[in-house]
Amino acid sequence: MSNVGSTMRLTERQLGGWSLLLGTAAVAVGYALSPGRGAVDTVPSTNLTDLTLAMARNQELSYTAPLLILLGGLLMFHGLLTLRRHTDPLAQLGLLGMVFGLVLQMVMRGLDYMITGLGVAALETSGEQAQEWLRSAHEMQRLVFGLQFTSIVVGFTGAAIMALGLALRPEPLRIPPVLNLIVAVLAVAALGLFIAAWHSNTLELALAPAFAGMSLGGIVYMSFLGWRLTRAGSNWEPENQ
Repeated sequence: MSNVGSTMRLTERQLGGWSLLLGTAAVAVGYALSPGRGAVDTVPSTNLTDLTLAMARNQELSYTAPLLILLGGLLMFHGLLTLRRHTDPLAQLGLLGMVFGLVLQMVMRGLDYMITGLGVAALETSGEQAQEWLRSAHEMQRLVFGLQFTSIVVGFTGAAIMALGLALRPEPLRIPPVLNLIVAVLAVAALGLFIAAWHSNTLELALAPAFAGMSLGGIVYMSFLGWRLTRAGSNWEPENQ
C-alpha cells in the first residue's frame, strides 16, 4: 500500500510540474502571437480603435491565440494548485493571488475573442453601422483594461509573497533562497512601475522594454518552478493531507 501511495504522489507531483512548465510556455506563445498587444501588428494599448482593428485584421491569430492562452492557463492553474498543496502558508497565500490573477487573465482572453468579432464586423461594414460595432468593442476593451489592472496587481503581489515564502522554506523545490528573494524584490518593483505607467501613456511607452524583460523573466521563473516540481524527491510528503 505504501508503494502505491508513493507512486500516486509521484504522479501528482510530476503532472503538476509538467502542467506548470508546459502551460507557461503555451501562455507565453499565445501572448506573443496576440495581434495588437503582442509581437504581431503591435499598436499602443491606449488606442482602442487601432487595437480593435489590429485584432480584426489578423482574425485568424486573434481567434487562435486566446484558445492557446486558455488551454495553457488551464495547465498553469493545475500546476499552481499542485504546488500550493505542498508549500507553507505564506507561499500558499501568494499562490492564491497568482491563481486569482490567472483566472482574470483567462476571462479577459474570452472577451478578446468577442472583441475580434466586433472588429471584423466593423471592417465588413461602413458608415454609422461600422462606428456602432467599434463603440461596442471600445466598451469591452475598457472592461478588459479594468480586469487587466486587477489581475496584474493581484498577480504580482501574489508572486512576491510566494517567492518570499519559498525563500523562507526552500523545500521541496530546493531553489536557492537568494534567487527567490531576488524574484520577490523584482515583483514588487514591477508592480510599482506598472501602477506608475498606468497613469501615464508616455511612461508606459518608455517602460515597454522593461516590461517585456520582466515578462520574459517571469516566464523563465515559472518554467523553472515547474521543472523543479517535476524533479522534487519522490519521498516528498505533502503537509496538508
